[in-house]
Amino acid sequence: MEIMRLLEEFENVVEESSRIPMTGRVIIHEDILYKYLDGFRAMLPETIREAEWVIREKDRIIKQAEKEADTIVETAKSKLEKIAGESEIVKEAKAQGEEIINNARNVAREITQGSFAYADEIMAKLQEQLERTMSVVNQGRDELRLNIKDKNISE
Repeated sequence: MEIMRLLEEFENVVEESSRIPMTGRVIIHEDILYKYLDGFRAMLPETIREAEWVIREKDRIIKQAEKEADTIVETAKSKLEKIAGESEIVKEAKAQGEEIINNARNVAREITQGSFAYADEIMAKLQEQLERTMSVVNQGRDELRLNIKDKNISE
């Protein structure tokens, strides 16, 4: 993902920057800091688009699973009605039909649960990436504020 590359570059800039002794602070040229902040701003919409795609994909998978489940249930009902022609066969047909319907519902439930789990996993990864990005952006802003404050004090 492009945003991760930019985060790594920014981290390298921070690690390689001059340090202010005994403060834990670094000096980063303002232009460099703004370059990375602009890059993060530009990439955030792409990350958000990816999150929206994941949500749309989850919805599509769930709708498809529900449609398949409905088809299975309708097929089971149809089979049940076909089989239920004679009296002794009726009991067996009913049992088989109910079993098919129960199996179809179980399959639909498993597909739906799998879709939710997949979407949750993707959203968790996306959330983690966004949190890392926000952490770096906040850290950069804090450094910028400290540099501005230090610059104002020294003047």
